[in-house]
Amino acid sequence: MHARKEKLRVEIYTNSHRILADLHIFAGARLTDIMQSRETQSFFALTDVEVYNLNTGELLFRTDFIDVNRNHIVLIRPAEVSRPAEAPQGGREDLRPSF
Repeated sequence: MHARKEKLRVEIYTNSHRILADLHIFAGARLTDIMQSRETQSFFALTDVEVYNLNTGELLFRTDFIDVNRNHIVLIRPAEVSRPAEAPQGGREDLRPSF
């Protein structure tokens, strides 16, 4: 039996890299569910991967697949999806943190 999965674009930080990639999750699952899953106790399998130097922001490489050891992950979050620029509302700028 094959479980239906969805791709979730994630941003992962280690001590030295920022990784943008697709994480394949069970349909309807949340990122917190994956973090607590027994299937991902050791590694996260990622596809469509971009790896950046955390200090310089330089793109180091792209690859179709990579396994990331869970113990090296400092932070993981859903990646922000690019969208057309909008005028700030009420004269305020978007104050999202930049990592």
